[in-house]
Amino acid sequence: MEWVYFFLLFIGGLIAGGFAGMLGLGGAFLMVPLQLFVLTNMGYSPDIAIKVAIATSLAVTLPTALNSSYRHSKKGTVYWKYAALIGTFGFIFSFLSSFVANYLPESFLSVFFGIVVLIAALKTSSYKNVNEDPSQISKNYLLYAVCGAIMGTVSGLTGIGGGIVVIPLMIFILRFPFINAVGTSSATIVFTSMGGIIGYLINGFGATGLPPYSLGYINLLFWFILLVPSLIMSGIGASITHRVNQKYIRYTFSILTFIIGVLMIYKNLEFDIFAFI
Repeated sequence: MEWVYFFLLFIGGLIAGGFAGMLGLGGAFLMVPLQLFVLTNMGYSPDIAIKVAIATSLAVTLPTALNSSYRHSKKGTVYWKYAALIGTFGFIFSFLSSFVANYLPESFLSVFFGIVVLIAALKTSSYKNVNEDPSQISKNYLLYAVCGAIMGTVSGLTGIGGGIVVIPLMIFILRFPFINAVGTSSATIVFTSMGGIIGYLINGFGATGLPPYSLGYINLLFWFILLVPSLIMSGIGASITHRVNQKYIRYTFSILTFIIGVLMIYKNLEFDIFAFI
């Protein structure tokens, strides 16, 4: 039966990697709920499963984002100065929020994850009349720091690399053209995912009830199964995004993430918002 779960993870890695390359995301919008489904069906505690899913997704996100940002950089769509600025604050807040996540129940993290991807689905489908002039990009460094802090906090709590959050912020607040927001986002995710990875490695040491082949909260077996197809497809996705009408990519992504968000929230309808206090 385990081979069925591994096959699902492999297919999930293909899909997540493709969207990661096309939209400058980390792919956790799919990898987290998929791993949560697999781990809970294999008999692991939901509170352990969600942390393993988040940590492992961040570990997959790092090399995937490196691959995507390299491809986008070759096309000249990455603003490295801004990526480093957002990414530095993303790293710090992702690291800190990973410690907070260690004390939160699975139901809270799952519902929070679902809300984030629902908002992302709605915002991604509504990109209209956005700035397409690179000279109009904001020069307010404080705004970049705030965007990085928001991105890092969400990343550390959900396992999302942060692209789902930072791309709308780049477009509507920082005035990035869409294609540059996608490219620069993939570079910021490199920084942000590292902060979360370090935090989950530290917090996971000594934890009980982890699946085999775990390093901290990162499961190396799941990491490998997800990483290989994700790396392949992220490079292909980054090439596709420069050739295909962005509208169709955004709508497909919005539909997929909307469904995932609804399912994650629906699964926890009986969740008590104050359960973690």
